[in-house]
Amino acid sequence: SGIMELEELKLKWKVLSERLDREQVIRRQDMERMLRGRVGSYLHYVQFMLLLGVAVVPLCVAIGKFRGVSDIFIWWVVAGYLLCLLPSFFSLWLLLRVSRCDADIVECEHRMTRYAAFAGAYYIFQYVVVILFVAGMLLYAAGYYTAHGMWWTVAALLSLTAVACIVITHHEWGRIRDLQRRIRELREFDEA
Repeated sequence: SGIMELEELKLKWKVLSERLDREQVIRRQDMERMLRGRVGSYLHYVQFMLLLGVAVVPLCVAIGKFRGVSDIFIWWVVAGYLLCLLPSFFSLWLLLRVSRCDADIVECEHRMTRYAAFAGAYYIFQYVVVILFVAGMLLYAAGYYTAHGMWWTVAALLSLTAVACIVITHHEWGRIRDLQRRIRELREFDEA
């Protein structure tokens, strides 16, 4: 009787253990699926923003030509803008490496840390350059604005640029932190 109870207990323990293992596997798959979805979504967002950044160039050239700005000035501005945009392609490459890191979650975390460090430095550089560029352009045209009593336009554009930079950076940094948190949770789940 005691031996039969022990065998039943062993069987119940085995069934419980298998069920727990299955639930752990399902939970890990869910965590991994959520992480892949978030990485994919952020990757598409970065690609869209980069495409938008490149699409601005023909628009600016067309506006410059329409306003009668000299070709030399337009091409210097375009060259400077594209030079500032160049690190975005490197940033995209780093993020693609994160998205292709399938098997090794530790390597994925390492790549994401590298991406976050680069992205943080690049955001600061990019937005300082954007604000300085807009300020330079507005100061270049300040005589026109002042002569026509439109000084408020200068102040409004500078303020709008600064606010847009802060909002975009805050949004993107939140997404990066979310990805880092999810990767860390998955690594800790694997280690447990």
